[in-house]
Amino acid sequence: MGHGQPQSVHGAPSACTIAAMAKMHVGSDQGAVAVLELPQDVAAGSERAELARRAGIREVVFGVQDGLLTTLGLTTGVATATAGAAVAHTTILIAGLVGALAGMVSMGTGAYLAAGAEHDLNRAAIHKERSELRTQPEAEHAEMVAILMARGVPSNEADDLSATLARYPKLWEETHIEKELGIASEPESTSIQDGLVMAGTFLIGAILPILPYVVLTGLPAVVISLWLSAAGLLGVGLMKAAVVGQRMVVGGLQVLGVGTAAALAAYLLGVLLPHAFGLRLPPA
Repeated sequence: MGHGQPQSVHGAPSACTIAAMAKMHVGSDQGAVAVLELPQDVAAGSERAELARRAGIREVVFGVQDGLLTTLGLTTGVATATAGAAVAHTTILIAGLVGALAGMVSMGTGAYLAAGAEHDLNRAAIHKERSELRTQPEAEHAEMVAILMARGVPSNEADDLSATLARYPKLWEETHIEKELGIASEPESTSIQDGLVMAGTFLIGAILPILPYVVLTGLPAVVISLWLSAAGLLGVGLMKAAVVGQRMVVGGLQVLGVGTAAALAAYLLGVLLPHAFGLRLPPA
């Protein structure tokens, strides 16, 4: 590794960047010259991309899971409450479709607004941090020293390393933002993407419990809906386990268990609420 001019590092720096700065050579006449190991930064960038991809997969899994559980509970509850009524089949189908579409809109807009709010908060926090770096350099230097020491860097070396980082404004700013705030220095807005993904995956999950009621009526429709939903929940659980590194059996059974509890709760509500409120539908 040779000496040279410090190179600019774009994007949020990783721990590899800080580690590379810690490996700097100290020249007798020119002071500390940082030697950044660019391959490490490239590898860190690919790791961040992989984490972002896995986070996106999690959104898909959770969207499908929410759609499945919400619609399964709704159709099961309505089917139980309207059992034997003349309008039972139509009521279940309309309730399921309306619930699915309403849930799609609600989850999509919720994800859009949440992502937008998070992006705005991050931008405000970054603006505040940049202002503090300009107006309170001594305090920011002390904060960086404390951060480095918390990660095992000796006090005198942490002070030197912080001073070296401060000589390169871009790296100094990016390091503070990542290490203090825990966010990228140039956060991207994904609100539209998040909203569309959540809405689409919710609708995909919601379709499964409804499908049997399109072609079947009565108890067969309820049974097929439950079995189809159980298969979907098991599949979602397995996908979730694969994404988060959980044991496949545990992940699958966990989501299936939650879905079963939701269906049971909906069934009990469908039985109890009509009696509690004295509601009766005309028999078939």
